[in-house]
Amino acid sequence: MSAPGRTRIPSPFPLTPGWLARSTPIALLLYVVVLYAGTALLQPGLFERDGYYHARLAQLVPERGFSRDFPWTQVSTWKDGFCDKEVLYHLAMAPFAAFGDQPIVGARVFGVLLALSVMALLVWLMRTHAVPWPTWFAALPLAMGGLFLARLGMIRSHVLSMALLLLGVHFLLQRRWRAVAILGFAYAWCYTVPFVLLLTAAPLVVGRWLGRGGLDWRSVAAAGLGSVAGLVIHPYSPLTLETFFTYLQVFRMGLTGVGESGFELGNEIYPYAPAVFFDIYPLLVLLVPVLVLVVALRWRHVAADSKGVVLAMLFWTAMSAVSARFVEYLALLLAIAAGLVVRDLVKRPGALPARMPRGRRWRILGAVVALALLAGFHGRSLGFYRVYQFDFAPPRFFDGAGAWMADHLEPGETVINLFWDDFPDLFYSAPRQRYLWGLDPTYSLRFDADKALQLERARARTDRLDGPALVSAFHSRTLVLRASRAGRFPALRGPPFRVVYRDPRAVVYRIDDVP
Repeated sequence: MSAPGRTRIPSPFPLTPGWLARSTPIALLLYVVVLYAGTALLQPGLFERDGYYHARLAQLVPERGFSRDFPWTQVSTWKDGFCDKEVLYHLAMAPFAAFGDQPIVGARVFGVLLALSVMALLVWLMRTHAVPWPTWFAALPLAMGGLFLARLGMIRSHVLSMALLLLGVHFLLQRRWRAVAILGFAYAWCYTVPFVLLLTAAPLVVGRWLGRGGLDWRSVAAAGLGSVAGLVIHPYSPLTLETFFTYLQVFRMGLTGVGESGFELGNEIYPYAPAVFFDIYPLLVLLVPVLVLVVALRWRHVAADSKGVVLAMLFWTAMSAVSARFVEYLALLLAIAAGLVVRDLVKRPGALPARMPRGRRWRILGAVVALALLAGFHGRSLGFYRVYQFDFAPPRFFDGAGAWMADHLEPGETVINLFWDDFPDLFYSAPRQRYLWGLDPTYSLRFDADKALQLERARARTDRLDGPALVSAFHSRTLVLRASRAGRFPALRGPPFRVVYRDPRAVVYRIDDVP
């Protein structure tokens, strides 16, 4: 009741629980848009250079269709047996890449929308499965590490895979086998690893069975059969099987390391040292054992479905220890598992300790502490994210060299690229030319092991750069390098190598005849 003589004026912004429930998801999603749109507008280039390949390929979709030729890599299985393992991803990006002269602009817009979709699906999943404080749990992945923030914003198909996995977890929790099968089929058209859904379904089903939720073998069968059917009924079948075996070889080479395989792969393939992993993902490393301990101590109060998600989370924990590229699945499943476990403990009588502090003041204090921790870890993640996206995201290296090659080389003429990781920039900036290898050296190793080893030994400076040998093996007299890398090769300072173009980012050499 109001004090005598005073009139209570209602607040124009009443912070009621209903108002918070409606506004906080919108605020989170708006923040995601601002974060990634701001990055796209401000960063000079791409942290992950493969985005240039995806942008250019998406622009070429109307012209190429489902072509199985990819002449841009002459020493690669793709030359005459190209398989677009992410065909639906590129089809979805194609309308965006078609706007303007630079397809990367539309690809960036598409990337922002895809990151927004992942976060929107995560909020939706939390709310659908009655997780308390769903927006807080949905925001958890944004605080788990700066590299997760970077990977969520990349122009690569694993972001689409993250969205598909969230749908898959929802269908698995609801035991909607037909939907799981259809999603498994779609996975094979969208992502390089078509069995992500199966690899999630199997431990989830086992965990649910251990939690006395019954053996749901149909979910595993649906996920597996759907993925296999997607590989068989595919625009690039049967090349999809060759691609699958190629990626098995990639992971095997990553496990053996550079010294054993003889080839250096992308950084994301190799495992991080534990100290490095903790430095990048501190909250993730802390939460996994805490959640496992809570479930172990309150086992009988946790629902079988929640136990299944926890076991799936532990599976992707092991996979992330083997290869850092899987950490995005771990981050998402950790957030879902934490939300489901808290839901079970809050809603089940006797699940929480009897001596736990209760009351409005304790709830407010708990909320403040939780928000402070979330904001603190997210702030730390943003510090790493800024380094990745700006300090390690230089402008394209070969725009100037590409313009020179367009004026001085014949269309379709092959150019030697010693570094396979230069290919996305070259394909984007100079698509008129052809190159030797790109995206992953495993494609070249499977195509011609001798030539692949020759390129790798030249790149790694194990062998002295031999101009006549390069001309003889690859039928090209033009070599292109980033300017920052050219100084590593003493042989380039004199004949038979001659500089024909140079700018601050790239150098083009002509390999002359030896007298």
